[in-house]
Amino acid sequence: MSEYTRIEYICSFCGMKTSRAVSCGRPSPGVCSKKGKTKNGQGKPHTWRINRRF
Repeated sequence: MSEYTRIEYICSFCGMKTSRAVSCGRPSPGVCSKKGKTKNGQGKPHTWRINRRF
């Protein structure tokens, strides 16, 4: 089995995808456009999960 070099993450709410090196870890939360807002008006963060490995 070959060693992976990149991992593609996907937000489970909005579907945004981002690809990162294995050594970098998960992407920063950012703001998800589909999740709504908190009581103080800020957007809620993405929920990242692994989509595929390269």
